[in-house]
Amino acid sequence: MDVLSHIVVDHNHLMNIFIWFSLVLAVFASRNSPNVRWVACSILLARTIGILIYGWALTTEGWFYLIMSVQDAALILLIVKRHAVASVVAGLRLGALSQFAKECLSNFKMTSNELMYVLILSVSVLVNILALIEREIRKFTEFNPMFIYNAYEPIKLVLTLFAVLAIMSLTIDAVRGFYSKDKVGEGQRQ
Repeated sequence: MDVLSHIVVDHNHLMNIFIWFSLVLAVFASRNSPNVRWVACSILLARTIGILIYGWALTTEGWFYLIMSVQDAALILLIVKRHAVASVVAGLRLGALSQFAKECLSNFKMTSNELMYVLILSVSVLVNILALIEREIRKFTEFNPMFIYNAYEPIKLVLTLFAVLAIMSLTIDAVRGFYSKDKVGEGQRQ
């Protein structure tokens, strides 16, 4: 019990771990939709990196906000530029990964849930940048604003919850077959 009392508990880090487990489920649940699986795998990769570097990033002081922003921005690019990234991966001849990328290319469709997730990530980047600006103002001036600093954890918690809802909604739609080849074909004919 004494060992557990020394573990630092951070709500955002616990939420990232919760998202990670949710994403593992989403990857397996979306097996019939290559596009949703691509998005879930991209988010899973980003969150795995986030979990691994989170403790170190906290020790970097102001760089923490920049590190988290770069991670979120890279994930935005992986989602928005999925078709281009999948084209490159498909051409690299990496076995199952290249085959998976080819499947994503043949049935590509951006969904409203993905756009919502990108919006959530964009707000996250904005909050990180505002927190960094506020920190620099405190550091280099006599003005001591603490607005973003005090609200940072609750804002990020709410954004994380919205992100989980968007991912789960996307996965549920994939499981229900909304993004299967037949459904996409019907939607394009109408």
